[in-house]
Amino acid sequence: MPSLTEAFRRLWQPRRGLFWLMLALQLLSSGIVLYLQIADPPGGLRLVLSLMALVDAVLAWWLTVRLWRESAPMTSS
Repeated sequence: MPSLTEAFRRLWQPRRGLFWLMLALQLLSSGIVLYLQIADPPGGLRLVLSLMALVDAVLAWWLTVRLWRESAPMTSS
């Protein structure tokens, strides 16, 4: 099992565009949820924004998994 610092290094890759896209999607979904809670928009808009936040969160998760897998340490056999 990797240590916490190894796990953090596998995700923290500021030189890769994928890393920044993942962060942007996470911030966007967080911002949408914050807006939904503060503004309390009408039903149709609430539904559309909720779906957007959910899709953003799923995409950010998918990018996180890609970063994690692409930076996995090589095992020698």
